Amino acid sequence: MKRVLLRPTADLVFKRIFGKEKEIAIEFINLFINPPKPVVDITFLEQEMPADLRDGKVSVVDIRCTDSNNQHFILEMQVVHHEGFLDRQLLYACKAYAMQFLSGVKYSDRQTVYLLTIIDKEIIPDTTLWLHPFAVRHEELNHISIPGLHMRVLELGKRKKLGNFNMENASDRWMAFLAEPEKLITMPKFDISVYPNLMKAVDLLDRSNFTMAQQIAYDNHLFAVADINQSRMESFDQGYDEGLEKGINTGKIAGIQEGLEKGLQLSIAIYKELQSGILSDEEIALKYSITVTEVEQLAKEFE
Repeated sequence: MKRVLLRPTADLVFKRIFGKEKEIAIEFINLFINPPKPVVDITFLEQEMPADLRDGKVSVVDIRCTDSNNQHFILEMQVVHHEGFLDRQLLYACKAYAMQFLSGVKYSDRQTVYLLTIIDKEIIPDTTLWLHPFAVRHEELNHISIPGLHMRVLELGKRKKLGNFNMENASDRWMAFLAEPEKLITMPKFDISVYPNLMKAVDLLDRSNFTMAQQIAYDNHLFAVADINQSRMESFDQGYDEGLEKGINTGKIAGIQEGLEKGLQLSIAIYKELQSGILSDEEIALKYSITVTEVEQLAKEFE
């Protein structure tokens, strides 16, 4: 029977792997945040941070932890790009930094806060760089900075496009895990057992490790993300915009909406078939009266 792996970028799965497995989180933090003092041990913290006094909203991040070197780490996974994305990340980092002083901590005793956000999109164009470090620095003398607050943004979407993962490179191995974990267990001449944390992370992706309730929550999460992305694609469709500008009548709009809903339902049904791994692409195409190329295209869109 074909082994079914869940996506590590899904909220529930990401938190299970990087928010519960210390050794995996430590390796990931040291690799992509690379703090001045390497992490040797961590303590996971509550995900909630205090409410903003302006609106009472509580910030909930994916993973928070501190280490024995008095460093504070936040790991965030974002599969949908929101407006003001970088501003939102700055807010998370600032909240974590500021909340230390609520209990009377001296400025000299504060924890340095590092925020690493992985986004499954491409948000910083015109460069092939996919890992972006941000810090508070002097505008003219770059070697002078205000320590205590650091942000990292990892564009997984851009790294996927670049492709050509080099398995001898540690960061590429973990990017391959996030982007296409199935290939790690089928790749010729690559022995995943040499990397115990990576092997454990892949094993944890097995669908059988999750309860039925967790699997339902996982599927609902993917459908919600697909629905959002589908809606955004529709909003940018030139033909649709031109139609609105010309004043499409109510009946036509209703027909378009009905067509979109049916198309989304079909996409979800095909996605479930792809997830189950029972039928081949050819069999799915035959079952739903579409071409194999269309099945392959849908598979890519849901990656």
